[in-house]
Amino acid sequence: MRKDGTADQESPAIVRTRSRAKRILIGTAAISIALLFVGLMGVGTAMLYLRAAAEAGPQRPLPTPVETLTVEMQDSYQETSRYVGRLEPARQTALAFERGGLVTSVFKDEGDRVVAGETIAQLDTAQLEATRDQLEAQERELKARRRLAILTLDRQSKLQKKGWSPEQRLDEAEASLGELTAGIDRVNAQIRSIDIDIAKSTITAPFNGIVSTRSIDEGAVVAAGTPLLTVLETDRLQARIGLPPEIAVKLDPSRTYKLGTHVGELEARIDTKRPDLQAGTRTVSVLFDVSGESKVPFGEIVTLALDMRIETRGTWVPLAALSEGHRGLWNVLTVVTRDGQQLAQNEAVEILHIEAESAYVRGTFQPGAKIVAGGTNRVVTGQRVALAGG
Repeated sequence: MRKDGTADQESPAIVRTRSRAKRILIGTAAISIALLFVGLMGVGTAMLYLRAAAEAGPQRPLPTPVETLTVEMQDSYQETSRYVGRLEPARQTALAFERGGLVTSVFKDEGDRVVAGETIAQLDTAQLEATRDQLEAQERELKARRRLAILTLDRQSKLQKKGWSPEQRLDEAEASLGELTAGIDRVNAQIRSIDIDIAKSTITAPFNGIVSTRSIDEGAVVAAGTPLLTVLETDRLQARIGLPPEIAVKLDPSRTYKLGTHVGELEARIDTKRPDLQAGTRTVSVLFDVSGESKVPFGEIVTLALDMRIETRGTWVPLAALSEGHRGLWNVLTVVTRDGQQLAQNEAVEILHIEAESAYVRGTFQPGAKIVAGGTNRVVTGQRVALAGG
Protein backbone atom coordinates (compact mmCIF):
# COMPACT_ATOMS: atom_id res chain seq x y z
CA MET A 1 0.00 0.00 0.00
CA ARG A 2 1.07 3.42 -0.70
CA LYS A 3 1.23 6.17 1.95
CA ASP A 4 -1.74 7.90 0.39
CA GLY A 5 -3.86 4.73 0.95
CA THR A 6 -4.11 3.43 -2.65
CA ALA A 7 -3.33 -0.24 -3.53
CA ASP A 8 -0.21 -1.17 -5.33
CA GLN A 9 -0.85 -2.43 -8.93
CA GLU A 10 0.86 -5.75 -10.04
CA SER A 11 3.05 -5.66 -13.00
CA PRO A 12 1.99 -7.46 -16.22
CA ALA A 13 4.83 -9.93 -15.95
CA ILE A 14 3.61 -11.17 -12.59
CA VAL A 15 0.08 -11.63 -13.94
CA ARG A 16 1.27 -13.70 -16.89
CA THR A 17 3.37 -15.89 -14.65
CA ARG A 18 0.52 -16.56 -12.29
CA SER A 19 -1.89 -17.46 -15.20
CA ARG A 20 0.63 -19.89 -16.72
CA ALA A 21 1.08 -21.61 -13.38
CA LYS A 22 -2.67 -22.03 -13.05
CA ARG A 23 -3.02 -23.64 -16.49
CA ILE A 24 -0.18 -26.03 -15.73
CA LEU A 25 -1.86 -27.04 -12.51
CA ILE A 26 -5.21 -27.74 -14.25
CA GLY A 27 -3.58 -29.82 -17.04
CA THR A 28 -1.64 -31.86 -14.51
CA ALA A 29 -4.86 -32.64 -12.63
CA ALA A 30 -6.67 -33.75 -15.84
CA ILE A 31 -3.84 -36.04 -16.83
CA SER A 32 -3.82 -37.60 -13.40
CA ILE A 33 -7.55 -38.30 -13.54
CA ALA A 34 -7.24 -39.91 -17.03
CA LEU A 35 -4.36 -42.10 -15.89
CA LEU A 36 -6.38 -43.16 -12.87
CA PHE A 37 -9.36 -44.15 -15.08
CA VAL A 38 -7.17 -46.17 -17.44
CA GLY A 39 -5.60 -47.92 -14.52
CA LEU A 40 -8.96 -48.85 -13.05
CA MET A 41 -10.09 -50.30 -16.43
CA GLY A 42 -6.96 -52.38 -16.69
CA VAL A 43 -7.43 -53.73 -13.19
CA GLY A 44 -11.10 -54.66 -13.97
CA THR A 45 -10.20 -56.42 -17.19
CA ALA A 46 -7.47 -58.39 -15.44
CA MET A 47 -9.88 -59.43 -12.72
CA LEU A 48 -12.42 -60.63 -15.34
CA TYR A 49 -9.77 -62.69 -17.14
CA LEU A 50 -8.68 -64.22 -13.87
CA ARG A 51 -12.25 -65.08 -12.93
CA ALA A 52 -13.00 -66.64 -16.34
CA ALA A 53 -9.80 -68.66 -16.15
CA ALA A 54 -10.80 -69.90 -12.74
CA GLU A 55 -14.32 -70.98 -13.89
CA ALA A 56 -13.47 -72.50 -17.34
CA GLY A 57 -12.07 -75.75 -16.21
CA PRO A 58 -12.27 -78.81 -18.58
CA GLN A 59 -15.85 -80.26 -18.62
CA ARG A 60 -17.15 -83.24 -20.69
CA PRO A 61 -20.46 -82.78 -22.61
CA LEU A 62 -23.47 -84.68 -21.34
CA PRO A 63 -24.64 -87.75 -23.37
CA THR A 64 -27.42 -87.05 -25.89
CA PRO A 65 -30.67 -88.87 -24.98
CA VAL A 66 -32.03 -91.03 -27.84
CA GLU A 67 -35.03 -93.29 -28.40
CA THR A 68 -34.10 -96.80 -29.53
CA LEU A 69 -35.74 -99.99 -30.71
CA THR A 70 -34.43 -103.55 -30.58
CA VAL A 71 -33.84 -105.34 -33.86
CA GLU A 72 -36.17 -108.33 -34.29
CA MET A 73 -35.33 -110.25 -37.46
CA GLN A 74 -38.11 -111.74 -39.62
CA ASP A 75 -38.02 -114.27 -42.44
CA SER A 76 -40.54 -112.49 -44.70
CA TYR A 77 -42.83 -109.52 -45.09
CA GLN A 78 -46.23 -108.82 -46.61
CA GLU A 79 -46.27 -106.61 -49.70
CA THR A 80 -49.50 -105.14 -51.06
CA SER A 81 -49.44 -104.80 -54.84
CA ARG A 82 -52.19 -102.97 -56.73
CA TYR A 83 -53.22 -103.75 -60.29
CA VAL A 84 -55.53 -101.61 -62.41
CA GLY A 85 -58.24 -102.76 -64.82
CA ARG A 86 -61.57 -101.68 -66.27
CA LEU A 87 -65.18 -102.63 -65.66
CA GLU A 88 -66.95 -103.96 -68.75
CA PRO A 89 -70.12 -105.87 -69.62
CA ALA A 90 -69.86 -109.63 -69.85
CA ARG A 91 -71.55 -109.42 -73.25
CA GLN A 92 -71.98 -106.60 -75.75
CA THR A 93 -73.51 -106.93 -79.18
CA ALA A 94 -73.75 -104.70 -82.25
CA LEU A 95 -77.26 -105.54 -83.49
CA ALA A 96 -77.91 -105.64 -87.26
CA PHE A 97 -80.51 -107.01 -89.68
CA GLU A 98 -79.66 -110.25 -91.47
CA ARG A 99 -81.26 -108.91 -94.65
CA GLY A 100 -81.28 -105.54 -96.31
CA GLY A 101 -84.26 -103.25 -96.56
CA LEU A 102 -85.96 -100.06 -95.47
CA VAL A 103 -85.86 -99.29 -91.73
CA THR A 104 -89.40 -98.38 -90.64
CA SER A 105 -89.07 -98.33 -86.85
CA VAL A 106 -86.34 -97.96 -84.20
CA PHE A 107 -87.91 -98.16 -80.76
CA LYS A 108 -84.83 -97.58 -78.58
CA ASP A 109 -82.30 -94.79 -78.26
CA GLU A 110 -78.93 -94.41 -76.53
CA GLY A 111 -79.20 -94.96 -72.79
CA ASP A 112 -82.51 -96.85 -72.99
CA ARG A 113 -82.79 -100.16 -71.18
CA VAL A 114 -83.97 -103.26 -73.01
CA VAL A 115 -85.37 -106.59 -71.86
CA ALA A 116 -84.45 -109.90 -73.49
CA GLY A 117 -86.88 -110.60 -76.37
CA GLU A 118 -88.12 -107.00 -76.59
CA THR A 119 -88.56 -105.59 -80.11
CA ILE A 120 -85.97 -102.94 -80.89
CA ALA A 121 -86.26 -102.18 -84.63
CA GLN A 122 -88.14 -103.30 -87.76
CA LEU A 123 -87.72 -103.35 -91.54
CA ASP A 124 -90.42 -102.84 -94.18
CA THR A 125 -91.98 -106.27 -94.93
CA ALA A 126 -94.67 -105.27 -97.46
CA GLN A 127 -92.93 -107.00 -100.37
CA LEU A 128 -92.38 -110.16 -98.36
CA GLU A 129 -96.00 -110.29 -97.24
CA ALA A 130 -97.21 -109.86 -100.84
CA THR A 131 -94.98 -112.71 -101.97
CA ARG A 132 -96.30 -114.85 -99.14
CA ASP A 133 -99.89 -114.14 -100.17
CA GLN A 134 -99.03 -115.19 -103.71
CA LEU A 135 -97.49 -118.43 -102.52
CA GLU A 136 -100.49 -119.19 -100.33
CA ALA A 137 -102.78 -118.77 -103.36
CA GLN A 138 -100.55 -121.09 -105.34
CA GLU A 139 -100.70 -123.59 -102.52
CA ARG A 140 -104.51 -123.52 -102.52
CA GLU A 141 -104.51 -124.08 -106.27
CA LEU A 142 -102.21 -127.07 -106.01
CA LYS A 143 -104.23 -128.55 -103.18
CA ALA A 144 -107.41 -128.30 -105.30
CA ARG A 145 -105.69 -130.01 -108.20
CA ARG A 146 -104.39 -132.67 -105.85
CA ARG A 147 -107.90 -133.43 -104.62
CA LEU A 148 -108.94 -133.95 -108.24
CA ALA A 149 -105.87 -136.11 -108.81
CA ILE A 150 -106.83 -138.27 -105.82
CA LEU A 151 -110.34 -138.78 -107.22
CA THR A 152 -108.98 -139.56 -110.66
CA LEU A 153 -106.54 -142.08 -109.25
CA ASP A 154 -109.29 -143.77 -107.28
CA ARG A 155 -111.51 -143.92 -110.35
CA GLN A 156 -108.77 -145.32 -112.58
CA SER A 157 -107.89 -147.85 -109.95
CA LYS A 158 -111.47 -149.19 -109.94
CA LEU A 159 -111.72 -149.23 -113.74
CA GLN A 160 -108.41 -150.99 -114.07
CA LYS A 161 -109.50 -153.69 -111.66
CA LYS A 162 -112.62 -154.33 -113.83
CA GLY A 163 -110.48 -154.29 -116.94
CA TRP A 164 -112.23 -151.28 -118.38
CA SER A 165 -109.16 -148.97 -118.31
CA PRO A 166 -105.61 -149.57 -119.43
CA GLU A 167 -102.86 -149.74 -116.84
CA GLN A 168 -101.16 -146.66 -118.33
CA ARG A 169 -104.05 -144.44 -117.28
CA LEU A 170 -103.56 -145.63 -113.72
CA ASP A 171 -99.87 -144.84 -113.87
CA GLU A 172 -100.54 -141.36 -115.23
CA ALA A 173 -103.00 -140.65 -112.43
CA GLU A 174 -100.46 -141.74 -109.78
CA ALA A 175 -97.72 -139.58 -111.37
CA SER A 176 -100.01 -136.55 -111.52
CA LEU A 177 -100.88 -136.94 -107.85
CA GLY A 178 -97.21 -137.23 -106.87
CA GLU A 179 -96.29 -134.16 -108.93
CA LEU A 180 -98.98 -132.06 -107.29
CA THR A 181 -97.94 -133.23 -103.81
CA ALA A 182 -94.32 -132.24 -104.51
CA GLY A 183 -95.50 -128.86 -105.80
CA ILE A 184 -97.42 -128.25 -102.59
CA ASP A 185 -94.32 -129.14 -100.52
CA ARG A 186 -92.20 -126.76 -102.59
CA VAL A 187 -94.67 -123.91 -102.08
CA ASN A 188 -94.78 -124.64 -98.33
CA ALA A 189 -90.99 -124.43 -98.20
CA GLN A 190 -91.07 -121.09 -99.97
CA ILE A 191 -93.68 -119.82 -97.52
CA ARG A 192 -91.49 -120.89 -94.59
CA SER A 193 -88.55 -119.04 -96.17
CA ILE A 194 -90.67 -115.93 -96.48
CA ASP A 195 -91.72 -116.28 -92.83
CA ILE A 196 -88.07 -116.48 -91.82
CA ASP A 197 -87.27 -113.30 -93.78
CA ILE A 198 -90.22 -111.56 -92.15
CA ALA A 199 -89.02 -112.66 -88.71
CA LYS A 200 -85.52 -111.43 -89.51
CA SER A 201 -86.97 -108.05 -90.39
CA THR A 202 -87.41 -107.50 -86.66
CA ILE A 203 -84.51 -107.06 -84.20
CA THR A 204 -85.12 -108.19 -80.61
CA ALA A 205 -82.89 -107.74 -77.57
CA PRO A 206 -80.68 -110.82 -77.02
CA PHE A 207 -80.34 -110.11 -73.27
CA ASN A 208 -81.19 -107.57 -70.62
CA GLY A 209 -79.05 -104.52 -71.17
CA ILE A 210 -78.69 -100.90 -72.11
CA VAL A 211 -78.29 -99.28 -75.52
CA SER A 212 -74.86 -97.66 -75.77
CA THR A 213 -74.86 -96.44 -79.39
CA ARG A 214 -77.41 -95.91 -82.17
CA SER A 215 -76.15 -95.40 -85.72
CA ILE A 216 -79.28 -95.80 -87.92
CA ASP A 217 -82.58 -93.93 -87.89
CA GLU A 218 -85.96 -94.56 -89.53
CA GLY A 219 -86.07 -94.18 -93.30
CA ALA A 220 -82.58 -95.48 -93.94
CA VAL A 221 -82.07 -98.32 -96.41
CA VAL A 222 -79.50 -100.68 -94.96
CA ALA A 223 -77.60 -103.67 -96.26
CA ALA A 224 -77.47 -106.96 -94.43
CA GLY A 225 -75.11 -106.78 -91.44
CA THR A 226 -75.11 -102.98 -91.08
CA PRO A 227 -74.79 -102.17 -87.32
CA LEU A 228 -77.91 -100.50 -86.01
CA LEU A 229 -77.61 -100.49 -82.19
CA THR A 230 -75.05 -101.66 -79.65
CA VAL A 231 -76.43 -103.27 -76.49
CA LEU A 232 -74.39 -103.81 -73.33
CA GLU A 233 -75.45 -106.50 -70.87
CA THR A 234 -76.34 -105.16 -67.42
CA ASP A 235 -77.17 -108.39 -65.57
CA ARG A 236 -73.55 -109.54 -65.52
CA LEU A 237 -70.53 -107.29 -65.07
CA GLN A 238 -66.90 -108.20 -65.53
CA ALA A 239 -63.59 -106.59 -64.64
CA ARG A 240 -60.63 -107.14 -66.96
CA ILE A 241 -57.30 -106.77 -65.15
CA GLY A 242 -53.81 -107.38 -66.50
CA LEU A 243 -51.55 -109.29 -64.08
CA PRO A 244 -47.98 -110.57 -64.27
CA PRO A 245 -47.97 -114.28 -65.21
CA GLU A 246 -46.34 -115.30 -61.92
CA ILE A 247 -49.11 -113.50 -59.99
CA ALA A 248 -51.97 -114.73 -62.16
CA VAL A 249 -51.14 -118.41 -61.59
CA LYS A 250 -51.41 -117.93 -57.81
CA LEU A 251 -54.98 -116.60 -57.85
CA ASP A 252 -57.58 -118.86 -56.23
CA PRO A 253 -60.77 -119.28 -58.34
CA SER A 254 -62.79 -120.20 -55.23
CA ARG A 255 -61.86 -117.00 -53.39
CA THR A 256 -63.77 -113.71 -53.42
CA TYR A 257 -61.65 -110.66 -54.25
CA LYS A 258 -62.28 -106.99 -53.51
CA LEU A 259 -62.13 -104.50 -56.35
CA GLY A 260 -61.79 -100.85 -55.43
CA THR A 261 -63.67 -98.07 -57.26
CA HIS A 262 -64.31 -94.39 -56.62
CA VAL A 263 -67.70 -95.26 -55.05
CA GLY A 264 -66.64 -98.21 -52.92
CA GLU A 265 -65.60 -101.85 -53.17
CA LEU A 266 -67.04 -104.56 -55.42
CA GLU A 267 -66.93 -108.29 -54.72
CA ALA A 268 -65.75 -110.46 -57.58
CA ARG A 269 -64.67 -114.00 -58.43
CA ILE A 270 -62.38 -115.20 -61.16
CA ASP A 271 -64.26 -116.13 -64.32
CA THR A 272 -61.38 -117.02 -66.62
CA LYS A 273 -57.70 -116.44 -67.26
CA ARG A 274 -56.59 -115.89 -70.81
CA PRO A 275 -53.77 -118.24 -71.85
CA ASP A 276 -51.92 -115.64 -73.94
CA LEU A 277 -49.73 -112.70 -72.99
CA GLN A 278 -50.55 -109.16 -74.03
CA ALA A 279 -47.78 -108.11 -76.41
CA GLY A 280 -47.47 -104.54 -75.14
CA THR A 281 -47.61 -105.11 -71.37
CA ARG A 282 -46.48 -108.74 -71.10
CA THR A 283 -49.38 -109.41 -68.73
CA VAL A 284 -52.15 -112.01 -68.55
CA SER A 285 -55.74 -110.75 -68.79
CA VAL A 286 -57.85 -112.10 -65.94
CA LEU A 287 -61.65 -111.67 -66.07
CA PHE A 288 -63.52 -111.27 -62.76
CA ASP A 289 -67.29 -111.72 -62.43
CA VAL A 290 -68.68 -108.90 -60.29
CA SER A 291 -71.34 -109.95 -57.78
CA GLY A 292 -74.65 -108.12 -57.38
CA GLU A 293 -75.83 -104.90 -58.94
CA SER A 294 -73.52 -101.93 -59.25
CA LYS A 295 -74.00 -98.29 -60.15
CA VAL A 296 -70.44 -98.04 -61.39
CA PRO A 297 -70.48 -97.19 -65.12
CA PHE A 298 -68.84 -99.34 -67.75
CA GLY A 299 -65.26 -98.33 -68.41
CA GLU A 300 -64.70 -97.32 -64.78
CA ILE A 301 -61.20 -98.03 -63.47
CA VAL A 302 -61.06 -100.75 -60.81
CA THR A 303 -58.13 -101.66 -58.57
CA LEU A 304 -57.22 -105.14 -57.32
CA ALA A 305 -55.07 -105.18 -54.17
CA LEU A 306 -53.16 -108.42 -53.52
CA ASP A 307 -51.13 -109.21 -50.39
CA MET A 308 -48.06 -111.21 -51.35
CA ARG A 309 -45.62 -112.89 -48.94
CA ILE A 310 -42.02 -112.05 -49.85
CA GLU A 311 -39.50 -114.53 -48.47
CA THR A 312 -36.42 -112.54 -47.41
CA ARG A 313 -34.79 -111.93 -44.03
CA GLY A 314 -34.87 -108.45 -42.54
CA THR A 315 -36.51 -106.18 -39.98
CA TRP A 316 -38.85 -103.20 -39.80
CA VAL A 317 -37.48 -99.78 -38.84
CA PRO A 318 -39.14 -96.34 -38.86
CA LEU A 319 -38.30 -94.07 -41.79
CA ALA A 320 -37.03 -91.48 -39.29
CA ALA A 321 -34.21 -93.87 -38.37
CA LEU A 322 -32.78 -93.84 -41.90
CA SER A 323 -30.19 -91.45 -43.28
CA GLU A 324 -28.83 -91.42 -46.82
CA GLY A 325 -25.52 -93.19 -47.37
CA HIS A 326 -23.23 -93.82 -50.34
CA ARG A 327 -23.86 -95.70 -53.61
CA GLY A 328 -27.57 -96.09 -53.11
CA LEU A 329 -27.29 -97.49 -49.60
CA TRP A 330 -28.80 -96.08 -46.44
CA ASN A 331 -27.53 -95.89 -42.87
CA VAL A 332 -28.91 -96.37 -39.38
CA LEU A 333 -27.30 -95.57 -36.05
CA THR A 334 -26.98 -98.28 -33.44
CA VAL A 335 -26.00 -97.94 -29.78
CA VAL A 336 -22.94 -99.94 -28.71
CA THR A 337 -21.17 -100.13 -25.35
CA ARG A 338 -17.43 -99.47 -25.47
CA ASP A 339 -15.17 -98.91 -22.41
CA GLY A 340 -18.25 -98.57 -20.26
CA GLN A 341 -19.74 -95.85 -22.46
CA GLN A 342 -22.71 -95.95 -24.82
CA LEU A 343 -21.70 -94.67 -28.24
CA ALA A 344 -23.49 -94.18 -31.59
CA GLN A 345 -22.24 -96.42 -34.37
CA ASN A 346 -23.07 -96.25 -38.10
CA GLU A 347 -24.49 -99.34 -39.89
CA ALA A 348 -25.26 -99.71 -43.62
CA VAL A 349 -28.71 -101.01 -44.64
CA GLU A 350 -30.59 -101.85 -47.85
CA ILE A 351 -34.26 -100.88 -48.15
CA LEU A 352 -36.36 -103.81 -49.41
CA HIS A 353 -39.86 -102.39 -48.97
CA ILE A 354 -41.53 -99.21 -47.70
CA GLU A 355 -44.98 -99.12 -46.19
CA ALA A 356 -46.54 -96.05 -44.52
CA GLU A 357 -43.94 -94.74 -42.04
CA SER A 358 -41.79 -97.89 -41.85
CA ALA A 359 -39.25 -99.65 -44.03
CA TYR A 360 -38.27 -103.33 -44.21
CA VAL A 361 -34.45 -103.44 -44.35
CA ARG A 362 -31.47 -105.69 -44.08
CA GLY A 363 -27.95 -104.57 -43.22
CA THR A 364 -24.75 -104.96 -41.23
CA PHE A 365 -26.41 -104.76 -37.81
CA GLN A 366 -26.81 -107.86 -35.65
CA PRO A 367 -30.05 -109.33 -34.24
CA GLY A 368 -30.87 -107.71 -30.93
CA ALA A 369 -29.01 -104.49 -31.77
CA LYS A 370 -30.48 -101.22 -30.54
CA ILE A 371 -31.26 -98.83 -33.40
CA VAL A 372 -31.75 -95.10 -32.87
CA ALA A 373 -35.40 -94.65 -33.79
CA GLY A 374 -35.32 -90.95 -34.64
CA GLY A 375 -33.51 -87.67 -34.40
CA THR A 376 -30.45 -89.00 -36.21
CA ASN A 377 -29.60 -85.45 -37.29
CA ARG A 378 -28.59 -84.73 -33.67
CA VAL A 379 -26.22 -87.68 -33.36
CA VAL A 380 -23.01 -88.57 -35.20
CA THR A 381 -20.86 -91.68 -35.14
CA GLY A 382 -18.84 -91.97 -31.95
CA GLN A 383 -21.00 -89.54 -29.97
CA ARG A 384 -21.92 -90.45 -26.40
CA VAL A 385 -25.64 -91.18 -26.06
CA ALA A 386 -28.02 -92.16 -23.31
CA LEU A 387 -31.07 -94.35 -23.76
CA ALA A 388 -34.22 -92.37 -23.15
CA GLY A 389 -35.88 -93.56 -19.96
CA GLY A 390 -32.76 -95.50 -18.94
